[in-house]
Amino acid sequence: MIWASEALRRNDVAVLEYAGWLIVLATIFDALDGKVARLTHSASNFGAQLDSLADAITFGVAPAMMARTLVIIEQPIFDTRAHPRLLFVAPIIFAVCAVLRLARYNVEHDSGNPQESGGRGFVGLPSPAAAGLPTALVLFFFNVQDPDFLLPLSPEIIHGIQETILRVLPFVMVFVAVLMVSRVPYPHFFSWLTRSRNPFRATAETVIVFGLLLIEPAFCLLGAALAFTLLPAVCALPARLRASSSKVSQNSGR
Repeated sequence: MIWASEALRRNDVAVLEYAGWLIVLATIFDALDGKVARLTHSASNFGAQLDSLADAITFGVAPAMMARTLVIIEQPIFDTRAHPRLLFVAPIIFAVCAVLRLARYNVEHDSGNPQESGGRGFVGLPSPAAAGLPTALVLFFFNVQDPDFLLPLSPEIIHGIQETILRVLPFVMVFVAVLMVSRVPYPHFFSWLTRSRNPFRATAETVIVFGLLLIEPAFCLLGAALAFTLLPAVCALPARLRASSSKVSQNSGR
C-alpha cells in the first residue's frame, strides 16, 4: 500500500512491481502460517482472527490499490480511459467482497459442518487466489517488456498486451470479487501440492513448477492464477445449469 502511494506521489509506475512481489510473498506466508502454528502448538482463536484481518488488508485492500494506481498512471501514456466510476467502484467492490468472503468463511468454518466450510477445499474463490490474478497481471505488465523475456515480442505486441491489461484490470477486479462471494467450490491449492501421492510424480511436478517459476516467474504466475480462477468455475457451471433446469421443471410441474 505504501508503494502504491509512492507510485502516485512520484508518478513512477515502476515501484508497483515491488508491491506486486510483496503480495506474492504474503501469499507464501499465508500458506505457511497455519502449518507453523500447528507444528509449534501455538494455534489460537486470537491467531485465527488476526489471520483474517491480515488477509482482508493484504489480499483485499492492497491489490485493489495497486491495480487502480497502475491504471491511473499509465492510461494517459497508452491513450486509454477507463470509465471513471468503474475505476472508482471496482477496487471498493473487490475489497468489500474480500472482507465478506473472509467473514463467511469464519462463520461456516466455526460451525464445524464440513460441507459448509468446504471440507478440504473452499466455497468461493479464496482471497489470496483472488488477489493473485490482478497481482499477476500487474507483474506481467512489467515482465512483458523485459528484453530477456522468454518469447521475442515486437514493440507493437508489447504495447498491445500492456494496453489490454490496463483495459481489463477494473473488470477483472469485479469478476474475481463475484467469484469470492459465490458458492463455486475451489480446491485447497497448497494441500493439493502437499497431498500424499506417487513420489516420482510429486517430485517431477515440483521440479517442473519451480523450473518454470525460475525461468519466467510473472508469466508462470499469470498462467497459474488464470487456471486456478477459471477452471473450477467452468467445471461447476454444468452442475449449476442442471440444478437450475431441474428447479424450473419442478416449478412447471406444479
